[in-house]
Formats: sequence, C-alpha cells, structure tokens
Amino acid sequence: MNLAPRFAILPLLVCMSCFAQTGKTDGSVDTSNVKLEKMPQSLEVRFALSALPPHLRDGASTYVLDPAAGYVLNRKGTNGFSCIVMRTEWAWPQLAFREDIYVPICYDEEGSEKMLPVWMDVAQMRSQRLTPKQVYEETMKKFGNGTYRKPTRSGVSYMTAPLMRSYPAPAATEVMTMAAPHYMFYAPDVKDADIGGRPLSQYPFILQQGPGPHDVIILLVGETEKAKMLADSSDLLNELCTYRKYLCLNSGSDAHH
Repeated sequence: MNLAPRFAILPLLVCMSCFAQTGKTDGSVDTSNVKLEKMPQSLEVRFALSALPPHLRDGASTYVLDPAAGYVLNRKGTNGFSCIVMRTEWAWPQLAFREDIYVPICYDEEGSEKMLPVWMDVAQMRSQRLTPKQVYEETMKKFGNGTYRKPTRSGVSYMTAPLMRSYPAPAATEVMTMAAPHYMFYAPDVKDADIGGRPLSQYPFILQQGPGPHDVIILLVGETEKAKMLADSSDLLNELCTYRKYLCLNSGSDAHH
C-alpha cells in the first residue's frame, strides 16, 4: 500500500504561488545510515511553534529531536497542544532516509495522544538504524494491530508554518522547500465522497495520514492570510535560510535545482 500522497499533493495546489527549492539525493546512499544533524535548539523550537497560530504558542508543549534517541520534551505546555519539526518521512520505504526533511506540525490534545506517537516512534526507530522499509513495515503493523488508534473526537492539527520541506509528489525522489500553510481536521476512515471533497483544489478534501485511522480533511490557508504569515515570519525565514540554504524560499522562481 503506497501512502506517499500524505503531504505530496500540497505543492501541486500551491505551485502558482509558493516559492520552492528542490534537492537531489545520490542513489548510492545507505538507506539506514543517513545521519540527521541536530538543529540549534532555539531555532528548532521556534520553527516547531510556527506551525501554531500565535495565541496558542505560549501554552504548547515542544519536543526537540535527538538524532541518537528520538524526540525529547523541551517544554511541558498547559493547553494540550504539542509541536515538533518532523524530520523523517516513513511512507516512502523505497527511498533512502534523508537529512534535509523539515515539516513543522502541531497537534491538539487528541492528536497529541493518538497521532503524534507515530512520529515519535518513527524517529526512535530511525535512531536505532532501522531501514526505511523496516520503519514502514513496523509502522503499518502498529496501525494494523491497534497500537495507533483513531481519534475519538473532532480535532485539528495545525501546519501553518511559513515553510516545510518534503517530497512534492507521490513518485518524487527529490524534496522541495515550499510555503503551503494549512489546517488538518481529523477524519478517520472518511472518503472524499463522504464530504464532497475535491482533491487538488482549494476546497476541503481528504488527505491520507496512514491506512485510514489518521486520515484528515485538509484546508489550505487563503492567499491573503498566507502572505501575512510569511511577512510575520520574516525573521524566522531569514534564520532558517542562514542555517541551511535549502531552507530558503526563493523569490525568483517557483523551482530551483
């Protein structure tokens, strides 16, 4: 079962307005031995929290990645929200792990309990040097045996950070840095036919987050609000661009190789 469309369709929706930078990986890379570099902690925390609306950031829990062990608690929050910068895509088992994936994501209390554990486990398995195929198989097994449970109430995951870097299409072998802020509402086992979803549009539609229990309704941020988010995040964007050139949003063209 190919679950790669999880984030992959986002660039197709925003290709007319986002600034992107792509990157290539040498096919000879050992899929279990691509080491992640620890981000500067203050930058990682700011980047993770940027996925939330400003009024929720002060009360959120944040986790930072220790590449040798997985995610560790940086700050215990008070409002039930939890934030990370996701660094490992598990739904591309045919590709090598990469060191240049950055996806800020925050969950409400329900998502923190039911959905965040997937990313925690993936990071831990990668730190133990499991291969992409092994991580994928173990993750799917946990969905199958009920370890990963579906949300039991409505809820929201915020991904309104000013940029993310991941795969731009289901068959992609390169990653892309993009501005694609959006909201995700929990919709376990719901199909587009159930909600009148229109994939690859500006209207709500279903996005896979696994084999069904963690699927969501995705809604992109409007262009006016997106422009304001980017303007408000200018300092963070500059710092990310200084930290790694592939985390720059290029204003000169939609794609840069």
